[in-house]
Amino acid sequence: MMKKFLLLIVLLISPNVFADTAYDLYMSGNKAEGIAKWKDESNNGSLSAKYILGMLYSDAAQIGLCQIDDFCIINKKFSNYKKAKKIFEELYREGDARGAYALGEFYDDYPFIRTNYKKAAEFYLYAAKRGVPEAQYNIANMYERGDGVKKDIVQSVRWYLQCNVSSLCAAGQEGIDDLIVQLTDEEFDYAKSLVDYDMKDVDIRITVGR
Repeated sequence: MMKKFLLLIVLLISPNVFADTAYDLYMSGNKAEGIAKWKDESNNGSLSAKYILGMLYSDAAQIGLCQIDDFCIINKKFSNYKKAKKIFEELYREGDARGAYALGEFYDDYPFIRTNYKKAAEFYLYAAKRGVPEAQYNIANMYERGDGVKKDIVQSVRWYLQCNVSSLCAAGQEGIDDLIVQLTDEEFDYAKSLVDYDMKDVDIRITVGR
């Protein structure tokens, strides 16, 4: 904790000290320069850089990027969600689980896009199978409630347990006792048999750009 605190102080005092990467530039306050570097990296084939740009386009209005390029629309007041969605769709077509998860969020709950739980579930499931813990949690919740998919407690427990393998949902079985008691012993054993303990987590944070 102390080490991270000291690093933050250094960046605030001298913003260009560690400005070697797009992430460093962006986090040190040189947002336009960092974004320009991510754009170059994206054009050169970096899926992580493309994903970060999609995230920034999606949240531009909330994180103060409206004065940079085309990050905002309608008198520079609203995030350019169309550009963000296009980027995520490109990533999804390239098999990127992060792009799929982002599309799931768009259809699950986004101000300018009509909610479509069926589409959201499809994208979440794609990402969940490829290691995105947040997608595993969300699809588990959708199976639990029957949002966009047929209600299926076995699959709900399966994906909650899968998410529990990661640090994101590390509550253990105790956190889903209310669901487990609805299953027979055979159903619970089946749900557990579907958990892949060797699945690697896919990081959807901006730090993937480091």
